Amino acid sequence: MKRFPWIGLLLFISCIGFGCARKIPLPLWASQISMIPEPIGSEQILKIPDGDWISFAQFMEDLQEARIIYVGETHDQMEHHQIQLRILRGLIEKGKEVVVAMEMFQRSQQPVLDRWTSGQLTEEQFLKEADWETTWTIDYSLYRGILDEARNKGLKVLGLNIPREWVKKIAQNGIEGLSLEDRGNLPEMDLTDQQHRAYIQSMYNQHRQGLAKTFEYFYQAQCLWDEGMGETLSRFLQSPEGMGKTILVLAGGGHVVFDFGIPKRVSRRVSVPYQTIVLREWKKTLDDDLTFAAATSPPADFLWITRPAPPEKKRPRIGVTLKMQEGPQGITIERVIPESPAEKAGLLPGDQFIAVEGKEIKGVKDIHAALDEKGWGKEITFTILREGIRKEIIVNLPPAE
Repeated sequence: MKRFPWIGLLLFISCIGFGCARKIPLPLWASQISMIPEPIGSEQILKIPDGDWISFAQFMEDLQEARIIYVGETHDQMEHHQIQLRILRGLIEKGKEVVVAMEMFQRSQQPVLDRWTSGQLTEEQFLKEADWETTWTIDYSLYRGILDEARNKGLKVLGLNIPREWVKKIAQNGIEGLSLEDRGNLPEMDLTDQQHRAYIQSMYNQHRQGLAKTFEYFYQAQCLWDEGMGETLSRFLQSPEGMGKTILVLAGGGHVVFDFGIPKRVSRRVSVPYQTIVLREWKKTLDDDLTFAAATSPPADFLWITRPAPPEKKRPRIGVTLKMQEGPQGITIERVIPESPAEKAGLLPGDQFIAVEGKEIKGVKDIHAALDEKGWGKEITFTILREGIRKEIIVNLPPAE
């Protein structure tokens, strides 16, 4: 699960696993995980709670009656996006009228998405109008196949997310810190689920990297994020355009696991049959990550275990969140993650990126390209502007994960 994207352009992205508050006896389906032989196969699909390994064909049959199919991804895993594309094509082959609902886009961007899928925009125009570098920041090539398929087949792509500024404000000030006008724009929110609260608490204890001042603000912000996407999806399902459609929801695993995130928020608003799939990269301790003591249900209807991505397929992170500003300020550091390579190198909030490895930075993609080219465990040099003075900062990139 990707860290919270409302706080800006994340160059430091940590994938949150499934919180484990305490050790409990492993159920059959979880014990099956520890017996997966290496190398991992391409169809390592576990049906829960049966604990049966099934084929892709059986998997697609089991999805037949679902109106909503939630697929929880790890954002920087290419294989996860290839699986999503495979599921999309499988649904189309079965004659389903599919809508692709994506966390990666805000609902305010729907006109841009509609122009893209109707063929009115080139890819370059689409990325610019969708402001991809600011609103999502993950390498677009990971999602290209899905979005190209939607365009080629004339499928609707539904932007699920709410403006990240809403979530950011709550993370910093809480709901009570909002103006009456801002509070009036919020979706209906349920903050009473104690299992969900315990799950988010376990993540908060392990990954205190957001802008939230307290856990309560952190929890409110997480719920707002889920509620906003749930509200968008529910409204579409009840609209004339959504009637009879099969909705394929693509979101981070944390928005799907245990039904805590989007599924429960949608079900509270509208009752439709759904299935959940969580994609998880294999590791030796994977069975430890798949149980959460406070949960009374399995993490998903299906777990699809994927092969570990080689380090060269992942981009090193330096540990900053960025903001784009109009005019000469350009790309500025909003926050430096504690104990990150950026903090160790001496980068500070307010520093403006001018160049990387001597090349002018015109957009975030220039930073991404430089990190890709440099690779893990190397030094990378940034030219910054700090209080009007140019400086060169050398950042030591972390070793391969």
